[in-house]
Amino acid sequence: MTERTPITDDPVILAPERERRPNVFEGAPCPFCPGAEDQTPPEIARDGDPWRIRVFANRYPPTEHAEIIVESAKHDDAFDALSPDHAARVIDAYCERYRAIGADYVSIFKNHGRLAGASIPHLHSQIVGTPFIPLRAAREGEAFARATRCPLCDFNNHALIAETENYRWIAPRGSRLAYQQWIVPKSHEHDLNEPRELASLLQSSARAMRGISDSFNWAFITFPHQRRGHWYVEIFPRIAMIAGYELGTGTFINTVDPSEAARLLSAASSPGTPDAAELSARRGA
Repeated sequence: MTERTPITDDPVILAPERERRPNVFEGAPCPFCPGAEDQTPPEIARDGDPWRIRVFANRYPPTEHAEIIVESAKHDDAFDALSPDHAARVIDAYCERYRAIGADYVSIFKNHGRLAGASIPHLHSQIVGTPFIPLRAAREGEAFARATRCPLCDFNNHALIAETENYRWIAPRGSRLAYQQWIVPKSHEHDLNEPRELASLLQSSARAMRGISDSFNWAFITFPHQRRGHWYVEIFPRIAMIAGYELGTGTFINTVDPSEAARLLSAASSPGTPDAAELSARRGA
C-alpha cells in the first residue's frame, strides 16, 4: 500500500505485516537453510542440484512485486568467499529477475548484517518493484536530463579504487557516507545490461568492507525511463548511524575523505596489505 506525505506528496510504502518477519539474530530458525524450503514460498528459480541459489517471492513483501535471492546454501557464507562462477551466477540471477518483474521501477539491493537492516544473516539479496519511480531515481534522472555532459562519464572528478575492462570502481566526489563506493559502467548505459565482470568487483568491494564493518549495503541505481541516465551500483559499509542532523536536514556529514577511502579500499580488497591492517585497526578503534 502506498501513502503520500502531507507536504511534498512523496510516496511512502506502508507494510505493517513486515513486523512479523522472523529475526534470526534473535534466535529464530533460519528459513533460508537447506531443509527449510517449506518455510518459504514456492521457488521461482534455482541454480544447481542440490541448489546453491534459490529465488522465491518474499513472504513479507513491502509491495506486490518482491522477491528474495538466497545466494548460497551455506548459512555462514560471505559473498566475497563464493567461487567466481558462483558469484557470477548470483549477479546473472539479479539481471534475470530484474527483467522479469513487471513494475514501473525495480530495485535490487542487499542488506548484509544487522546494522544494514537485515533480520536474517544467511547470504541473500532482495528485489522490489514499485508502481512509481522512487524519489532518488526520479531526481537523479532529472539531473542527468539537464546535464550538458554525463557526470559519470566524466570520471576524472572521482577517486578511482580499481577498474576493469567494462567498469570503474570509484569513491565518488561528495560521498554522503564514509567509504561510499560506486561501480559505474564505462560505457554510457541508462539501464542494467549484461553484467560482464561486475560480480568480481562486488566481491572485491565486499571483501574490503568486511574489513571495516560486519554490516554493509549495496543498491543498483537504474534509469529505465531516462535514457540520458547512467546506471551504477552504490555500496557502503555501515559504521555509523544516520542521526538527527541528517534526518532533519537531508544533508550528510562524512568523516572520511573520498580520496582516502579510495586508497584504503583499493588495498583492503587484497587481505594482508598494510592498508587492510589500517582499516582493521580503525574498525577496532
